[in-house]
Amino acid sequence: KHVTVVISDFHKKDRITRNDLRDIGYRYNATTDKWNISDMAADFIFSGNNQIDFALPGTLKLIFNYDFWKESSDKSKCFPILDEGQYLDDSTEKSSSINFVMLDCYSKNYPAFDKEKFFEKIKNDATAVLCLSSENNNAVQSIRRMFVELNEIEIKNPAIIICDSNKDTMDESLIHYAIETGALLIDGFGNGICLGDHYADKNKIPDYKLLNSIAFGILQASRTRISKTEFISCPSCGRTLFDLQETTAKVRAVTYHLKGLKIAIMGCIVNGPGEMADADFGYVGSGPGKITLYKGKEVVKRN
Repeated sequence: KHVTVVISDFHKKDRITRNDLRDIGYRYNATTDKWNISDMAADFIFSGNNQIDFALPGTLKLIFNYDFWKESSDKSKCFPILDEGQYLDDSTEKSSSINFVMLDCYSKNYPAFDKEKFFEKIKNDATAVLCLSSENNNAVQSIRRMFVELNEIEIKNPAIIICDSNKDTMDESLIHYAIETGALLIDGFGNGICLGDHYADKNKIPDYKLLNSIAFGILQASRTRISKTEFISCPSCGRTLFDLQETTAKVRAVTYHLKGLKIAIMGCIVNGPGEMADADFGYVGSGPGKITLYKGKEVVKRN
């Protein structure tokens, strides 16, 4: 399945330019007036009330706040995000193709709404994409509980896992994102992820390039969307028979373009074959200065 990536917080910018899209996988060539789209290109950006005044690349679409979307003249590449109340209101104008619908997952003190009516309406609406989030400390458990409930009542609508971070450093945020989205993706839940960075300083612009890289890294690691070569390497120990870091760098340098392949670089013949069990190719130390090459689990060349 194609798992969608949504990058949030573009609404914090005063104006979105073509150069801003380079950070999320879209590079504009002014000479040819064409876009180059990478394998790690986000599918949507949430731009709030921020209109874009240039033609978007073909695969990128926008998510607007509802009131701003309603006033937009061209709705072909932008879609609204609605809260539960707006979605249930029959007078609310909706998109004929995609409507992103927020659904809180059991947050404490969250205002009550008619959940039974909400679920019944969603179930019969092919345009609705659920956006699941929770303000609870243990958001993974809360969102998983909602997925289980949706499965029990046979709601099949696509669902995006929303994860915002307000950690002090990006290293802490990376761990936060990986836990809260990766744990659910590994369990088979979710058709997309949306990452946002909420700093204490409301005017601070997030690092979109890093956010995009983290999103695709999580999807790659959870095997839900493959966008690059996967390298598997052991942490190195006393049995390692070659310079693992240097050798890994050499292997990466000539194979990084092989999208979808899993390549293992292992230090010894004792643990290597087991640890590289799901790799397509293996490079395993078999003696001082010697390696054994594997294709899958089969040896192709020794020593």
